[in-house]
Amino acid sequence: MIKENDFVMINFVGRITATGQIFDLTDKKVAEQENIKGDYNFSPILVIPGGNYVLKALSDSVIGKNVGDKYSIIVSPKEGFGEFDKKLIRTYGISVFRSNNINPSVGDMVLLDDKMATVLAINSGRVLVSYNHPLAGKELKYDIEILSIIENDLDKYSAIFQHYVGKAPEKVNVNGENIKISTKEDVKPYIKDSIYVDIEKYINKDLKTEIIKD
Repeated sequence: MIKENDFVMINFVGRITATGQIFDLTDKKVAEQENIKGDYNFSPILVIPGGNYVLKALSDSVIGKNVGDKYSIIVSPKEGFGEFDKKLIRTYGISVFRSNNINPSVGDMVLLDDKMATVLAINSGRVLVSYNHPLAGKELKYDIEILSIIENDLDKYSAIFQHYVGKAPEKVNVNGENIKISTKEDVKPYIKDSIYVDIEKYINKDLKTEIIKD
């Protein structure tokens, strides 16, 4: 039975309850069935109950479950991406976009004033955008399958690394309390710091971890 701080690998499909539209998923088979295409890396994700790797409602839902369980949860806007705030809607002239080499279309995500916004409407040279999260105000449904629980510390190091970097490390070497993670990727210093903190928090606070480019 899964408990807090376990390392749990899951597949999930996230849908907007009202429309059934998929907004996120990890399962390649489902992506093929739904004809979802693009440059996506469909693969199971790491969930640590009590951690913040996914939405809290999703993370908490695995507690008390077992490997092989399949189930669904409904996530309210409050538990998900927040209520839709009309105060976060702005109107810009089309010239603002053209001066930044942007040709906006309804539904586009654009960067304005160093913040991401969604284009809601375009009319008479004016563009209506929302700084709300695209899923704000929407009830969500997650279909979840629990695939495995990671028990081995070496696999835990790799899983934390992959969560932050998007790819598994080339190699993990352990010498006492010294962990050396080798990768071919360029890992930003702040990403390295997050990996170090989580390895100490979830595995062993006395470990000394180093990430090196191989």
